[in-house]
Amino acid sequence: MTLYSFVLFIHVVSAIALFVALALEGGLLVRLRSSEKLEEVRLFVRLLERLRIIYIPSFIGILVGGLYLGSKYGGGTFWIPVALGSTLAILLVGGIVTGRRTARLKKALTNDQAGVSVQSTTAMTRDNALIVSYGMRIGLSLAIVFLMTTKPPLVPSLAAMGAGVIMGLMAAAGVRRISNRIGTSCGPWSRTSHEMVAYKTVKEAARP
Repeated sequence: MTLYSFVLFIHVVSAIALFVALALEGGLLVRLRSSEKLEEVRLFVRLLERLRIIYIPSFIGILVGGLYLGSKYGGGTFWIPVALGSTLAILLVGGIVTGRRTARLKKALTNDQAGVSVQSTTAMTRDNALIVSYGMRIGLSLAIVFLMTTKPPLVPSLAAMGAGVIMGLMAAAGVRRISNRIGTSCGPWSRTSHEMVAYKTVKEAARP
């Protein structure tokens, strides 16, 4: 095995790990935004924080591998610096937006146990900045994969980044709609647990 093939392997595995973490984060955001109990909020905040176990090594592998491959075999190409810059943007958006808000939510859950309730944390769990951050990162990640496979010039590379962000934000809007629909009263199958109990009680009482 040559050094090139080894670095390429690490680079590809790191990219796969990044998408695994993004998929997990999307599911956790849905559950966090639709949490009805304080214990659920604490659980999903902890799980969001633990995604760093996947995110940090994946970013190291992507950046180190990308820098090596770009310095050796990327002379005269424009998509490589665009892809590396987008990778840094993903890291910054995730750390500054999602990281800070998750830390703020964790602090609110641990500082004053007696005064904490689901209602008091709703504004933070349903913060649209978390959704926007997620959408931008998943869109940029998909655009980077597009650049890796097509290797376009500079202008198409930048256009692909813009298109990726737009598609990512559309996907994030879908995540927000799904989380908003969980627990709503659009039918007995989507009611909250308390509403379901009341619904069954009324239904049984109405039987002849």
